[in-house]
Amino acid sequence: MQSQMFFRQKYGFHLRKLLLNNDCMTFGRNRGVAHIGSHLRMNNNNSAKKVKMNGNGESVIDNIRREYSDYKGGALQLTKDDTTGIADICINAFERRNALSGTMMSQLSDIITQLEQWEQGKAVIIHGSNGFFSSGGDLNTVRNIDNSDGGRRMALLMHDNLSRLQALPLLSVALIEGKALGGGAELTTACDFRVMSREAEIGFVHIKLGVTTGWGGGTRLVQMLGPCKALDVMMSGRLIKAAEALNIGLVQHVISDCDTNDSNCVLSKCHEWLNSYTRHNAATLRAIKGIVNSARWLPTDEALKKEVEYFASVWGGPAHQKALGSNIKHK
Repeated sequence: MQSQMFFRQKYGFHLRKLLLNNDCMTFGRNRGVAHIGSHLRMNNNNSAKKVKMNGNGESVIDNIRREYSDYKGGALQLTKDDTTGIADICINAFERRNALSGTMMSQLSDIITQLEQWEQGKAVIIHGSNGFFSSGGDLNTVRNIDNSDGGRRMALLMHDNLSRLQALPLLSVALIEGKALGGGAELTTACDFRVMSREAEIGFVHIKLGVTTGWGGGTRLVQMLGPCKALDVMMSGRLIKAAEALNIGLVQHVISDCDTNDSNCVLSKCHEWLNSYTRHNAATLRAIKGIVNSARWLPTDEALKKEVEYFASVWGGPAHQKALGSNIKHK
């Protein structure tokens, strides 16, 4: 709960401030950490006051969410298992290749809020319905925002959503079947892990549409792959098969022992793979995720201080005491 509140209260305000100032576009492997860290060091109360509000006391992000909820189509379906601590988010708009409508973008914000408040949670798996991950933004929604300001507002909303997804105290996994294209590919970059089925492909195809990444996927791709490989992936716009994605570090696991189009098998195998992490104590998992997020966004000296806090929060706790009693370190 401590790590959950830290990221929700501290990172939430500052990430929104960065987005509203367009500073998010300056993130990078080295400069970006220092840049965002300078904002994260600000006092929470001060930063809260700097979130832009409209005349009704509504934040810009909330205003965009309300507007986008009118762009109908499809749905995101959340299921949570308090026993296992694993949640599933299913992208369900198969007739449109699981494209994300404005309604679904707004729903994603609400779902992330639920996950931020889920004390039993350990991990979340995001996957598409009917063996297809997502083709990105829904065309009906896109046609309603076909100017620069409309594109900027969509980017602000999805930056906020995906930054909060990345900052969750839970492990997050994008399970890619079929294809993840455009904004769908960007969505996968906000997850801690990416898992692909054997036949799946992922494509940052934006260049073919005359645009760039807009939901933070380009920045995260550079952080994951480095500048040269990220340029190759984005400028070619090619579809990357599972074997290459694994080889370049874009995904962490490929499920190869399921029949083609057997989505139930793929999801089950993903749960099995994830169990190697989620079998551990929830508080410890959340603390480790907090350490990683601190190292990602804070200067080293502040991240080290946070690591001490997380360590102290689990030292002497139930899982630690049980391990000591079992002499588990020496087995």
